Amino acid sequence: MKHVWRKIEILGRQTLDDLHMTIKEAFNFDADHLYSFFMSGKAWDDSDFEYYHPEADGGPLENKMRTIFSLIRGSHPERRLPATTVRIESLNLKPKQKFLYLFDYGDEWRFEVEFLKEGSSEKTLYPRIIDSRGEAPQQYPDYEEEES
Repeated sequence: MKHVWRKIEILGRQTLDDLHMTIKEAFNFDADHLYSFFMSGKAWDDSDFEYYHPEADGGPLENKMRTIFSLIRGSHPERRLPATTVRIESLNLKPKQKFLYLFDYGDEWRFEVEFLKEGSSEKTLYPRIIDSRGEAPQQYPDYEEEES
């Protein structure tokens, strides 16, 4: 899927959730799955921030367990925030900086996101898809059932 990409323009005041909605639209994916943005570029590591679908918060017990496990491993407690609360401008992204967008925790669709520049405040609708290359993969490819 290296030769398949979409260029999306988004404003700094918009959120990572806005970016999620635009990516899933650009690839014609259903929005009925959880997602996370991993700023380290690696899924499920604890080296950097994870911004997640608001329904992916495991609650106080899961968060306490994550903290205990990260302390046992000798790392800092994981830093997690709902993507709906994180504005693009607050990430202090640099041109060419890359991070991971993981969609659907079961199938784990992985998208490498590269920040180019923040959108301008033209009088147009943002976020918007401004360029694309390649055909989007099928979210649910047809699998041939094995005969017994």
